[in-house]
Amino acid sequence: MLPSTLTSEDAIRLLDLLSSDDTYRALFEKDPAQALGSISAHAGALAVECAAAGPLASKASFTAARAQLLEHLSQNAVFHPPHCFVADQTGTAPDRTPKP
Repeated sequence: MLPSTLTSEDAIRLLDLLSSDDTYRALFEKDPAQALGSISAHAGALAVECAAAGPLASKASFTAARAQLLEHLSQNAVFHPPHCFVADQTGTAPDRTPKP
């Protein structure tokens, strides 16, 4: 059985891409599972049922919350819930209900 968290390397790569790469960010907004699969097979397997919970947070938000997000992604089940990537919700606890 696969661990339910990203490896540290995958989490770092994911946050690097989400905080800097517009092409990757567009793919992640459209199809998070495919975007994660491009990082590693393990990340892709974890994200099979991943769906966007709202608009993607800004690159600056990802940069500002990097340490907190790295801890969350490598210590908690991935994308349960996926609110940590939603605009204005880059912490580990949701402040509001994500919009479809």
